[in-house]
Amino acid sequence: MIHRMSEQDLLQISDQLFDAHEYGQALAVYEQLLASQPARIDALTGRALSLFHLARFEDAIQALQMLLPSLPDSEQLKLLLAESLLHAKRMKEGQKCLEDLIATAPGNLDAHLRLGRLHLDNEEYPEANRCIATALEINPDHIEALGYMGLMMIRFCQFDEALTVLNKAYTLEPTNVLVLNNLGRASKMLGGADEALEWYRKALSVEPNNACVISNYLLALNYCSGLDPEFVAHEHFDLASRCRPMQDLPPQPYRRESHADRLRIGYVSGDFYTHSVTYFFEPVLQHHDRRRFEIYCYSVGRSHDTTTDRLAALADHWREMAAVQPEILARQVRDDRIDILVDLSGHTGDNRQGTFALRTAPIQVSWIGYPATSGLSEMDYYLTDRYCDPPGMTEHLYCERLVRLPRSFCCYLPPMEFPAIASSPCLTSGVITFGSFNNFGKVTKRQISLWARILAAVPGSRLYLKSMALGTDSVKLALQEQFAAAGIDSGRLMMRVVTRTPLEHLAEYGKVDIALDTFPYNGTTTTCEALWMGTPVVSLAGHSHVSRVGVSLLENAGCPELIASNEDDYLQICVELANDHGRLQCYRQQLRSRLASSPLLDESGVTRELETAFQKMYSETVTAQQVMP
Repeated sequence: MIHRMSEQDLLQISDQLFDAHEYGQALAVYEQLLASQPARIDALTGRALSLFHLARFEDAIQALQMLLPSLPDSEQLKLLLAESLLHAKRMKEGQKCLEDLIATAPGNLDAHLRLGRLHLDNEEYPEANRCIATALEINPDHIEALGYMGLMMIRFCQFDEALTVLNKAYTLEPTNVLVLNNLGRASKMLGGADEALEWYRKALSVEPNNACVISNYLLALNYCSGLDPEFVAHEHFDLASRCRPMQDLPPQPYRRESHADRLRIGYVSGDFYTHSVTYFFEPVLQHHDRRRFEIYCYSVGRSHDTTTDRLAALADHWREMAAVQPEILARQVRDDRIDILVDLSGHTGDNRQGTFALRTAPIQVSWIGYPATSGLSEMDYYLTDRYCDPPGMTEHLYCERLVRLPRSFCCYLPPMEFPAIASSPCLTSGVITFGSFNNFGKVTKRQISLWARILAAVPGSRLYLKSMALGTDSVKLALQEQFAAAGIDSGRLMMRVVTRTPLEHLAEYGKVDIALDTFPYNGTTTTCEALWMGTPVVSLAGHSHVSRVGVSLLENAGCPELIASNEDDYLQICVELANDHGRLQCYRQQLRSRLASSPLLDESGVTRELETAFQKMYSETVTAQQVMP
């Protein structure tokens, strides 16, 4: 029996249990030791470490604060205290603990790196850069420091520098998941989605259940040309279930207090700031019928701006949940008694797929944030329309049940400030300018090859590309080389990185006669912006949602003639437009009014249709599950 063993034997057993990750059992033995020897340092240390690994962070903080006076020089325990404070959401105290440790131990690399990561999470980039750079001064080959430096460079779109740092780290440790994941991120943003997939696959071979890498891999699949939609769907089906958190939640029977109560709708997103998603979510939030629906917003992203403030003011209840784990968010959703939980992120950044995998709400829905299935059997519905998902075409690509809104799967909120529409630039220059302002990750080699054919078919025409990735020398050079191989001189290419303001960005459409949609990953915000500024957009219809968003937008805007059925058709539409300057000017004069009178800007109407869909989901769930009020 354990209680008859010597204290040394007890300590040995507790240490063995700890090393075997049996932290609960180890804690019990450490506490048995402390019952007879309350000041025993090794047992106090083991107890504090066990509490930390059991995620009992407040208890760990108390234990460490009692222990540190006896070990005032222990940098490891001070670092553990800082980590415990951060996990307990006592962020200022955790930061001060790290700063105090650095003041007394300036050579502690882990403290500099952890403080740098904290600043990085808070988007305090100069401070993050200083801390991580100091860590690399201490050890230039520290893999984690190199990985986070690479991540920070990616966020600043310093892609060449990021690849240099990350490739060094990869050479030093080719199985480091942080490094592999960031190499994938950089590759995708530079238009190399196929290369990104290889990096993500390497990372998953090391950590098959890494939820972040899984989501990044699944997202990247949507960017690749030539992939069978069925393959993309089955990868989602096979991998998404691994996003389930280790800590499960017990099933919870659902009981509404009364049918007369408002339905509680919860929206979950990491993009509640000036982001593409909010252009399509904010108008719905504005027009929800508060007599019938009570709206909760769960903000799980770290970015915050004036758009965030507007959204928070429009919601009935706003929950800041950026720093919490999926299971903590799930408990909050359950405490709020949400009827329908809507995911606006899918497998994009700052998502909480793990929360949905826990079957957090009785009805779970995916909408607008992700152009494919979630892959989660726990996700009940996917909101779409007949253009993105024509009946009979795509049902097999989803684990969710498709719910098609009557007209459009979304509505668009134009910017509050926008410039007047300019005449088609070809009327004054005599030269046709094609353009694409899409995320460069969507610009595949196949896309570039088709664009080169268009430029060749329209003598003297130019192509204006605008994207953050074009600030990278290697990207510009590779782009110029690919066009040159197709016989297109670099002088016909116009490239720009950023504009200073949203107003200036919209004004740039005045320099484009014909906008070129990307495929297979269509644009959404960029297409709406172009149409709002009077610029026609040519889109290629594919066979899955991601490649049919352009079909929905153009059909709803009353421009079906701009939808191509194949690459040759895409080319022909572009050439015919380029040769008809009068038609281009008509588009300039008509597109904004067409858009304004279309379902895309019928904010209240689309919101009513969405609410009808929610009400039907609830009624069907009540009937199917015999849920009592």
